[in-house]
Amino acid sequence: MKVSRFMILRTINDFPAYRNLSGYSVKGHHACPICKENTSYHQLKYERKTCYISHQKFLRRNHSYRRLKKAFNDFQEDKTALPPLTGDRVYNRVSHIEVTYGKTAKHSGVKNIWRKKSILFELPYWSKLNVRHCIDVMHVEKNVCDSIIGTLLNIKGKTKDEINARKDLVKMGVRLELQPQPHGKRTYLPPTCHTLSKSEKISFCKCLRGVKIPQGTLQISKASSQ
Repeated sequence: MKVSRFMILRTINDFPAYRNLSGYSVKGHHACPICKENTSYHQLKYERKTCYISHQKFLRRNHSYRRLKKAFNDFQEDKTALPPLTGDRVYNRVSHIEVTYGKTAKHSGVKNIWRKKSILFELPYWSKLNVRHCIDVMHVEKNVCDSIIGTLLNIKGKTKDEINARKDLVKMGVRLELQPQPHGKRTYLPPTCHTLSKSEKISFCKCLRGVKIPQGTLQISKASSQ
């Protein structure tokens, strides 16, 4: 009788599911599973969100983007990213964590950014894998695309460029030429390099509408074309 065997080599999921499968907390000031306690973050006062900066440290040492101060946060990046933890080191961090699931869940053991020990560590080979979890590119592309289009077309509720974002730039001392300017009862936001005129927005939407994809012609909603 032929016996079938299989292995789980890695998981492919979005970021919230990454937390459930790996046991790592992907929220807050230490959300990066690579940088961990050394995550570069900044707490925005007006947006009331945590933003993550210094992404240039993931580039090679001689990359030109490391020297572009004005394009990022007015600092030249000299740091380098930490190597990912090996499976054995992750297991050493989570092996002592005990979790009681349910509404009255309590976490015991040394407090850290790992919330639980993944059940996948029950597999004898799991801690020996170099890559255990992968982020689904589709979800990343969709979220980034939505943010870019919402900002380019200045869609209300979708754009990332609004008055609180401009105030946070002033608070950080970055791109002061874009700071909000009060005019009577209204506040004027100076145009940015990505600001599109009405005709440019229409041209952009027509271009997207004409894109040919395997399922047919891409449909752009009326709200996006206005």
